[in-house]
Amino acid sequence: MKQIKRADLHMHSTFSDGVEEPEELVIRAKNNGVELISLTDHDETGGLERMKAAAAQQGLQFVNGVEISADYGEVSIHVVGLDFDPEDEMLQALLGRIRANRFERAVQMAEKLERLGMKGVWEGVLEIVTNPRLIGRPHFAAWLAQNGYVEDYNASFSKYLSRGKPGYVERAKTSIHEATSAILKAKGIPVLAHPGRYKLNEWEFDSMFKEFTEAGGHAIEVTTGSHTPGQNLLFCDFAQSRNLWASTGSDFHRSMNRCEPGLQGDLPRTVEPVWNHFRAS
Repeated sequence: MKQIKRADLHMHSTFSDGVEEPEELVIRAKNNGVELISLTDHDETGGLERMKAAAAQQGLQFVNGVEISADYGEVSIHVVGLDFDPEDEMLQALLGRIRANRFERAVQMAEKLERLGMKGVWEGVLEIVTNPRLIGRPHFAAWLAQNGYVEDYNASFSKYLSRGKPGYVERAKTSIHEATSAILKAKGIPVLAHPGRYKLNEWEFDSMFKEFTEAGGHAIEVTTGSHTPGQNLLFCDFAQSRNLWASTGSDFHRSMNRCEPGLQGDLPRTVEPVWNHFRAS
């Protein structure tokens, strides 16, 4: 792989909860000077071939990606997989199980909201989602706000969708070890996504990170649209001090949300870029 100055290895398309097609993401990334891209849809690899073809057409380097939903206790943790074989049976079995669990949870949430007297919940949410297999609480929150059951999107969670509220349904758990092991089995690189977002104290974070590294994880996102500038600096230092490979990504879903593709902040020269360890390099 040639020398890379700017990469974006974390973004979402209409195949999960993004609003743009893979081809549109490639154009956005190229316009922002990105040279290496990945598509990391939630628990879904269906958009990879289209992203790969579009990247080739625009002269960008591409690597396979996915963002796997995992858990540490009651905290949702995301593990990005990069440069893996998307046909690997173990990986696809895990992704299929997560999608099936997510769909069943969504059905149960719709039923609970219907029992509260709301009409047309399921049909309404289906009009919002871009991938019916990946319905989540954000889609229900948008529907509740659009139909006047709450004053705004955030109020949907505080009134109906958070743990202990009348529309909440517990999600099926996937361990960090399961997610990391599946990526490794597919000959990929597991990356701990946006570490600054997790609501963990220092001891809990160290314990979670130990689980990730003991499962074989050796890379972490350090510059990401999900971080503040201060967190970008903090996790650059974290990667350097622990000899971790560093990844970077906008976590782009839609315009006016976090940052545009490639504009999350470039990796400093003091860290080891994860792409130095891609099989294609």
